[in-house]
Amino acid sequence: MSLMLRVIVLGALLISAFTTESLADSNTDQIPILIKSLDDANVRYGASLALTKLGTKAVPALRKSLASGTGDVPVWSAYTLGQIGPEAQSAVIDLNKALASSDDALRAEAAQALGKMGSAAAAAVEPLVNALSDKQVIVQSNAIIALGQIGPASKNAIPKLIIALSDNQLRMRARTALIQIGPATVKPLLNSLNNDKLRFDISVILMWVDPRAANQAKLDKATAADLPALRLVLNDLTRVPADRTAAATALASLGKEGVPVLVAAFEEPQVASIAARAIANVGSDAVPELIKLLTHEKTEVRMIATDALGYIGPEAGSAVSHLIPLLKESDRDLRYHTVRTLHRFGKKAKSAIPALTKVIIDSKESEATRQWSLKTLIVTLPETHDEVVKALIAASKEKLNYGVSSLAKQLVREIDLKAAEASGIK
Repeated sequence: MSLMLRVIVLGALLISAFTTESLADSNTDQIPILIKSLDDANVRYGASLALTKLGTKAVPALRKSLASGTGDVPVWSAYTLGQIGPEAQSAVIDLNKALASSDDALRAEAAQALGKMGSAAAAAVEPLVNALSDKQVIVQSNAIIALGQIGPASKNAIPKLIIALSDNQLRMRARTALIQIGPATVKPLLNSLNNDKLRFDISVILMWVDPRAANQAKLDKATAADLPALRLVLNDLTRVPADRTAAATALASLGKEGVPVLVAAFEEPQVASIAARAIANVGSDAVPELIKLLTHEKTEVRMIATDALGYIGPEAGSAVSHLIPLLKESDRDLRYHTVRTLHRFGKKAKSAIPALTKVIIDSKESEATRQWSLKTLIVTLPETHDEVVKALIAASKEKLNYGVSSLAKQLVREIDLKAAEASGIK
């Protein structure tokens, strides 16, 4: 279809939809036509919008079409009742029946519609709880959302919602629903704390619903009792990144107790970076374990351990002698990461100057690594002045890489103009 023809067709559809709205606003006799239009993909949205504007006037017809309509009419009737919201409360009984339909789409839409009615759909709690066992995840998901939107009246759903916290496809919605249900969730949640698969989520919910109860249960701060649960969350790739980051941060707050779990996570690429950044909060207590990983058989693990030391910064200065050998590694990326880490150590990196100088004059090394090596020399000043100036002057004579020689000249002029002029650097 040409672009022009598509525009013409789209325009016709829009005119049809808005004309239908206008008719509906002025004459409820048009309701049967609008109901029938719900089965027409070209105009159904406009028809639904028009019926929604009619509000309670359209509800009786929508209840009937929900139960006995053909084609897509029942699904769109459920959708429209949801759009009308609490004013369509009289249709709750019909939507409850729709939850038992053999039509997957209708069950899903019915659950969603009930949720949009909020507390007005309190009579739907039991059918929605039953829908949590539906064979379709979308139906289960919509039922959970609806139970949360109904609010405190959904307290009978609490046990099943707690179970849903262990399902990676339903977890986040179950968490939100339990928070929306509120105080009635506190006791059942506290009774489930011993389940390590649920403990993290329960802690999150309780901190929202009842901070005092969470504090009394010592959930406001991570303790040794949380270690198994935090390990599970950190390494669960079905979890959202925010959960894994929160778990890593909590592990780091445990200090030495959390370090083994964090460093073990370095072997999982999707978790390693999160664990490495979190371990920086442990500080010097994490350094011995990180140093051990610098000789790990996997290059990726050595690299992330190097990064972690860099995140810790000067406190990890004792690792310098263990990092220097990595500057000779065959992996180019590892060498680059090592230089970046040494740069973060500042003055603590001074013992690496000879090794960095070799990197700088190595024409086979990447320009980025060589330039960062030059910058690392600078952060060791002022007590390394003479050694640094000598290395910079040597690098300024580089003939194959202008980026390296140019940066070396710039740096030596900045820290010792006389030495630069004496060596012919202008």
